[in-house]
Amino acid sequence: MKKLLILMICLCPVSAFAQEAYTNADLVDIDVPGAYTNEDLRKLPPLAVQERPAAPGPFITIRPVDSSFYQAAFDDLNRVRRSLQAELDYEAGQIAFSESAFAGRTQSTAPRLGYRNKVRGLVRELIKRIAMVDAQIEFVLDDARKVGASVDKR
Repeated sequence: MKKLLILMICLCPVSAFAQEAYTNADLVDIDVPGAYTNEDLRKLPPLAVQERPAAPGPFITIRPVDSSFYQAAFDDLNRVRRSLQAELDYEAGQIAFSESAFAGRTQSTAPRLGYRNKVRGLVRELIKRIAMVDAQIEFVLDDARKVGASVDKR
C-alpha cells in the first residue's frame, strides 16, 4: 500500500504537466490574429530576383599584402624550433647511451648511468620551449591568414 501511495505522489506532477501538451488537432482551435497561414503564403506572388545592382557601389582597391614580414618571422621561429629540437634529440641520445651497456667504462667521457636524472630539468625546459615556439609559429600563421598573406611552410 505504501508503494502504491508513493507511486501516486511521484506521478501526480507528471499528470498535471501532461494536460498542457498540444497536438496537431489542437492547432485548429488556436487563432492568432494577424498571423499568416500556409494558404496566405501560397497566394503571395513569387519574389523578384535582381540581376545586377541598382547603383554601382564604391570601388575598393585591394592592395596585395606584403608577405615578407610574415615569412621572415615564420623562418626565424622555425630555425629556433629546429635548433631546440636538435638539442633535445642530442640529449635523448645521451640518455639512451647512459642507460646502455657501454656507459660503464671509466676511460670514456660519455655520460654514465644516472644521466637522465641530471638532465631532467633541461629536457623539461627544452620541451616547454619547443611548445612555446610552436605556439608562436601558430600565431604568426594565424595573423598571416587573417590579413591574406601567404607563408611558405617548407
